[in-house]
Amino acid sequence: MSNLVSPIEKVYDYTMEKIVSKQWKAGMKIMSENQLAKELDVSRISVRQALEKLVALGLLVKKQGSGTVVNEMDASSLFKSLVPILALAENDIEAILQFRVYFEPANVIMFMQNYDDSILDQLKVCYENMVANYDDPEKYHLYDYEFHNLIAKGTKNPIVVGISEILHSILKYNLKQLYEDLGPEQAKYYHQQIICAIENKDSEMASLLMKRHIEEGLNNLSK
Repeated sequence: MSNLVSPIEKVYDYTMEKIVSKQWKAGMKIMSENQLAKELDVSRISVRQALEKLVALGLLVKKQGSGTVVNEMDASSLFKSLVPILALAENDIEAILQFRVYFEPANVIMFMQNYDDSILDQLKVCYENMVANYDDPEKYHLYDYEFHNLIAKGTKNPIVVGISEILHSILKYNLKQLYEDLGPEQAKYYHQQIICAIENKDSEMASLLMKRHIEEGLNNLSK
């Protein structure tokens, strides 16, 4: 391993490799701090700091009397733990919307291949809640984000779900700016049309509507 890698990074990378490769499985007790220090020729302080980072990310958990064990995690949980929730500047919000222009239309296609009636019913209820809270910016946008997360959930792909939850959990901290820049009418119109396309089994139209929805929001934000 390169000498440019710090002792903490050395321990972190070693432990991550063991977890990702499944050599250390969920629920398994990992090596002690002393063992890791000896194995990697680093100090116990470096080991402790690296393990604390992994505990903070949710990949490891410290159990009283049992030592440090690998946490039970699915792909969605892993994504959420690896990306911090930040207050973003306007250009960062724009970057997220640019990503969503390509991400969310593809989600709709996958949704159409995998969804069941219960998810469609939840989408309808979510839309109704948006309409009912049209004049309440905070509640309106929370239901807006829930609509998109339900689309992701309907794909039944844990990676898609994880990414979607990250994006919308970040955006919800910028509700005031988004409401002022985008307004409520645009999302209300497109969500209704997307539901109609789903009910008509028209995946191409549903995906196109989602693309136009995100693009229009991006254009309004850029003005």
